[in-house]
Amino acid sequence: MSEAKTLSFDWALWFQWMMATALGWVLGRFLLPNLAFLVIGIGLGILQWLVLQHRIGNSPRWIVATTLGWILGSTIILGVLVPFEMELLSGPIIGTTVGVAQWLILRKEVYWSGWWIVISIVGWTTGMALLPGVMLTGVMAGVLTGIAMALLLQYPKPGPQTP
Repeated sequence: MSEAKTLSFDWALWFQWMMATALGWVLGRFLLPNLAFLVIGIGLGILQWLVLQHRIGNSPRWIVATTLGWILGSTIILGVLVPFEMELLSGPIIGTTVGVAQWLILRKEVYWSGWWIVISIVGWTTGMALLPGVMLTGVMAGVLTGIAMALLLQYPKPGPQTP
């Protein structure tokens, strides 16, 4: 008779992820506000990578993916497609571009990784459109995506992963 695997929620991972996302957002907004479109992406990528570095394979790719996803989303928001009066679309755009970029890494690491895109859209939309603010945006995005990350990492794909 086989024993069922008991899963428990990783509260430490969730908290670290929430703090990394909130801090990346705040630092990007204050450190170099004129380059926030770039600095937020780099900050989020590095800080989230610190949380993931021993949990997924080839984790430095997370920094690159997050930065590129954020830059693409910011470029769309800053004038390519989104008029200034349509700022409600910022969250879904950032959530989509960052979520897809990060999913490209997660799809090789965990089952059900496609949910990451959906949760990223929900997290950043909630943070940017429904609860905007210097702190609340990053915290809310981190709370929601952190829940998803903690759950997804409980279902790793087999194969060579982190040592």
